[in-house]
Amino acid sequence: MKTLVVKYLPSGEYSKSKKLLDLFLEETKNQNIAVLDLLKTQVPLFDENSIQAYYKRNYGGQTLDKNEAKLLEKNDQLIAQLKSADLLVMAYPMHNFGIPAPVKAYLDAVIFKGETFDSDKKMMAGKKVLTLFTSAGIYAEDKFDFNYPNWNSIALNTKAIFSYMGFDESEIIGTSLLDETKKEERLKVMKEKIEQVVKKWYN
Repeated sequence: MKTLVVKYLPSGEYSKSKKLLDLFLEETKNQNIAVLDLLKTQVPLFDENSIQAYYKRNYGGQTLDKNEAKLLEKNDQLIAQLKSADLLVMAYPMHNFGIPAPVKAYLDAVIFKGETFDSDKKMMAGKKVLTLFTSAGIYAEDKFDFNYPNWNSIALNTKAIFSYMGFDESEIIGTSLLDETKKEERLKVMKEKIEQVVKKWYN
């Protein structure tokens, strides 16, 4: 079983989200795990040329010439890496109640018609995904609206995105570690939740 960890931890060793990822890696230290660090990887963004190449190939079924294919080369590499994994783990902080821009850019770069999604197929069937995040506040997990504390759009977006792609299971584990008086207690709860997911998926 192969696991791909996609991480965006801009605070480095001071990252609170890293603490959750470290808990996961400790539980899976003997597993086959590859890591993609979005701080060190340039994720392609569509421009007017690359998006036309994408539509031509993935929607139009046409063969690209060498220059057009080059425009999607990095996307294809990231997609192949993702598809080679059985389990996807994403770790990052909440930014402005949602997914940070580099993480969203990664998702946009790998969600390709005919590769990782299609209207009538579960392209990522057989795979599972775990999202780990930390935030400044504690927000609702199963509800999103304009009333506090229902501002967790990470839960809303990841459930929609990974369902759309056809993942068999999508787990989300998040908390706030900002309050030092509650930090250890919350880390203990996170450790238990991560252990449960690891036990379910790896055993």
